[in-house]
Amino acid sequence: MTSNSDVKITIEEAPDKNKILEIVCSPNMKHAATLDVANNISFWTTINQDQLLEKVKTVCIDNIRINENGEKIFAISNNKCISISLYRVDPYNFKIFDFETEKEISLNFPDWQKEIDFLSFIDGGSIILVNARYYRAYIFSNKEKDNNITWDCKSRIELKYFKKINITPKGKLIIFNDTIYEITMWDIEKLSANTRILIEWSCTPEFIEISDDEKLLFVCTKDKKTKETSVFAFSTETEINISSFSTPNLEIDKLHLIASKKGERLLYRCINKSGKYNFNLMDPYNLKNPINVTSKLFEKKQYQEAYIIKSDKIIYTNDGNVLIEKLVSDNWIEYLRKDLKDTNSITVPSEKTIDIIIKFIKNTSTDVYNVDKAEFEGKFLKWGLELDDKLVRLTVADYNFRQKKWNDAKKQLDIIPSFCPYGKNFILNCEVLENDDFITFTRIGIIIWTYKIYGIKMHYFWNDWNDHLEKFDFKFNALLGRLNGWTSGRILPASSYKTVYKNLYVKFGESELFKEFLKNDKWVRNLGGKCMDHCMDKKNNNHLISKISLLNIIFENFNDLSESHPAFIASTLASIGLVVPSTIVIPNSMSSHLSCYGSYYNLSKSFFDRLISDLWVCWISYKKIFQKFQEWCPLFCIVKPIINSYFVGNSSIILAIPLPNFVSYPKKYNFWKELILPSPNPFTHSNKVDVINEEFYRYLNGEALLKFKWNAYGRYYYLTAWAIYTVFLLSFVIAATYYKTISQTSLFILLKITICLGIWHLFFGLRQFIYAPLNYLTSAWNFFDLGAFLLPMISSILWLQNKNLPTEWATFSTLLLEIKFLLYFRAIEFSGSYFSMILGVAQRGFSFLIILGFIVFAFAHSLHLLLRPTIDVSLDYPSYSNDPNDPWNLATTYNNIDPNGTIEVNSSLIEPPTATTNMFMLMGSAIAAVYIMLTGDTSPISYWDLDNNRTLLILTIIFSFVTTIYLMNLFIGLLSNEISNTKTRELFLILRAEILEEIELLYMLHHQRRKENWFPFVIFYECQTVKLREHVMDIQKDKWLGYRKPYISKNLYNVLHLPDEPPSLEQVVIDIKNLKESMKILTKKS
Repeated sequence: MTSNSDVKITIEEAPDKNKILEIVCSPNMKHAATLDVANNISFWTTINQDQLLEKVKTVCIDNIRINENGEKIFAISNNKCISISLYRVDPYNFKIFDFETEKEISLNFPDWQKEIDFLSFIDGGSIILVNARYYRAYIFSNKEKDNNITWDCKSRIELKYFKKINITPKGKLIIFNDTIYEITMWDIEKLSANTRILIEWSCTPEFIEISDDEKLLFVCTKDKKTKETSVFAFSTETEINISSFSTPNLEIDKLHLIASKKGERLLYRCINKSGKYNFNLMDPYNLKNPINVTSKLFEKKQYQEAYIIKSDKIIYTNDGNVLIEKLVSDNWIEYLRKDLKDTNSITVPSEKTIDIIIKFIKNTSTDVYNVDKAEFEGKFLKWGLELDDKLVRLTVADYNFRQKKWNDAKKQLDIIPSFCPYGKNFILNCEVLENDDFITFTRIGIIIWTYKIYGIKMHYFWNDWNDHLEKFDFKFNALLGRLNGWTSGRILPASSYKTVYKNLYVKFGESELFKEFLKNDKWVRNLGGKCMDHCMDKKNNNHLISKISLLNIIFENFNDLSESHPAFIASTLASIGLVVPSTIVIPNSMSSHLSCYGSYYNLSKSFFDRLISDLWVCWISYKKIFQKFQEWCPLFCIVKPIINSYFVGNSSIILAIPLPNFVSYPKKYNFWKELILPSPNPFTHSNKVDVINEEFYRYLNGEALLKFKWNAYGRYYYLTAWAIYTVFLLSFVIAATYYKTISQTSLFILLKITICLGIWHLFFGLRQFIYAPLNYLTSAWNFFDLGAFLLPMISSILWLQNKNLPTEWATFSTLLLEIKFLLYFRAIEFSGSYFSMILGVAQRGFSFLIILGFIVFAFAHSLHLLLRPTIDVSLDYPSYSNDPNDPWNLATTYNNIDPNGTIEVNSSLIEPPTATTNMFMLMGSAIAAVYIMLTGDTSPISYWDLDNNRTLLILTIIFSFVTTIYLMNLFIGLLSNEISNTKTRELFLILRAEILEEIELLYMLHHQRRKENWFPFVIFYECQTVKLREHVMDIQKDKWLGYRKPYISKNLYNVLHLPDEPPSLEQVVIDIKNLKESMKILTKKS
């Protein structure tokens, strides 16, 4: 082994045959490289596809690096380049050279990189290199110039974090994040996560395999306690765990998916108790009933040694030679059934089914279905059609392999709907699929039939009519036009639920096939219930994290379900309100209550992220130096315990928010539409449904979700918006307050800043109006915001035009600006509860204020009619009338007093009346006067003599009793009750959710809404054990106010050491019945 030195690699003739330890092949399987016991790496190339590979050249090297799995790292490309990982760092810890030209390939990295931990050649000829220490990936592509091939760094990607990483031949990165036990498949070209799946926290992933078309992903795990091996199959398109199996006795070391285009099978190699290898086949969609194929499928192959299975071919070694053969025969399904005795179901790839339909569409005019053909033979099923004018009967018979003939007994089913009068013309075309299912192209849509033990069953139906089929006017070209949008893929287009649901009771002979297709008419509840059942480990009463992706079925349709089935959504939230992925308790956690747990990352090429990564690298280097300094300096040995004594951690438990894609936005979008009218996600839509909104934020999940969003991005956007508004406020307030002391130039700058920032705020107000015009117009706060933005702008414009301060405009502008500034505190936690209480109580008391306003108006109107002057009066000139309501007669008079103390009546001085002398002269001022009286101030009626005006006295008494005494005290009591009943915490959370919704939809750009670290698949959080126990104990004591009590799993009981719940009444009745039966049995025996 050499270190920090160059390694000379000599290419020589092939030595004698040595035992081959490892083998790798190029992505196109035309070249291979082997490593033998003497550390020789040999290059092999194919002569043809079905025979011995020819050894071309050999490299001898003694310091090949070994990875954590004990494998020596090397790879080979389509263009005959080979890479070798070495134990050195100068200049790099790997070498790449061309076997054909015998030249070394040099790579120029965009940074100081010298160490590469993972390297792979991909289909396009590029190289992907990954550094596991600094979490970086580099993509190099080759260019030919002047007969020389040069390699340039196409991009450098910051991966942020991973525990394990795989590179697929198509250039995808499969990354395992052990902080949240998530496996993500990334498209490094688009920097987007194609697939995100979760595995159980009690397991550790041993290895990951993916199908050739990258549509199925398999994870082999081992339980940390029981050491039980499990295999999980996931769809990379739907992210759903299709199937799984566990085995305590076998150790599985390799997985392969074969025959993906004929009849898919999972092939796995395991080590039995005797230490020998066995190969088994299973249906990847239903991992049961393994078929041992060691002796037949691998009869002549040396499967004990290194081998590669890819693209239905196998490259294996035999006596020092490398061979390539087809593993999957052309008659694969027949081989499965007859030779391997595999009776497991076969799933035909949907792309073949779609290809059949598309082929039929294109050839409709020339290829017409032969109605006289009555039988259609498959591999082990024979379908038949019996047709006449009123009958279409489907029959099926299975093949008897022992007697080698078709069974005489047939299952049959009438498949023509009762409303369809044309029997012979009902079926337009039909064909047997490779898995022996039967596809029929009918006048009501496309139907696929399958055979079960109990008979024929409708397996798939498609028609996007979305109405009663009796009204469906079949037009051949129109139906074909609908099908033209179908594209070849693994998954068929979704069945139209609306079409099936509206035709549940259509009779097909004596059967209701649509009703059987959906199981029952309570489809939503039934489907949701089944999803929840699959997410539960019924044996241990715990949630299964690996099955959480099934809830995608619910939350992908959250917008519709929350409005049409709110009770179902509320019930679902209760079932997953307290999900504990692991029983591990963090003893001294420094995290706050409900803080985010784990690492969430987003691949990035941005300069900012690259700068942060470079600074992180510098910090790692500095940290090592600092740690050495700490060990050397004795002062730190004294200071460190003192510092640690101030940091006291809390015991905490990890919980999950099992709402897959609840916060995620659609991957596919239109740039301009997204810019003007962004598409919502389930989270932003939930804020519009009051029932779901209030229910969701009763759970810890709701509060933890908002805390994650706020800490991840919300506070940064909010504080930035607040800072911009503060500049807007200060520019106008300073100008209005100190305009006499600042220069004209500074004044003009401040006013122009006010106008520009006002336009900025109005732009976002306009976006809010375009997004939801009805909601915008029905919210009083939006009009308040408009006033706060428009009035300062108008004041500034008038000021610039007239060169004078518009005092009244400036007064109201300042008032609204400063109140608006105060409202920004509503999103801050320490004051948000009070704002939510103020706003919540105000909303609830608004109706009472309207009633009180009508009463004030009624009294004001009455007093206006009673106390208004009967003649026209002026406050500037006396009217000299006898009207008792004349302000001049109500005004204060001053008389002279002679030396004898006698008041002179004939001469007096009158104090001129003001607008407040008789406030009931005008209706507007009358309302103001009554409002003043509402506070207990009787000064508006103090100018009249109540003894001489009994009507006024009666009105005053009634008003003071009804409003001042009764209604005002009633209002105070109601406010008190509302304050005590107001759920301030929930209102604050709803208020913050609305702010986050506004940030996401109005302030973020389209690509920011797709950042995986801001909008992850599923979120985990820490909950302090003491607070969680109090919360759960309140639920057990029936203090829960929600729709339904949250489900408490066995894991949660064990972690929190909860007392057992008392049995329900139903359970008591069952126990009594069982006890009686036991007593009867004992009595009989005695």
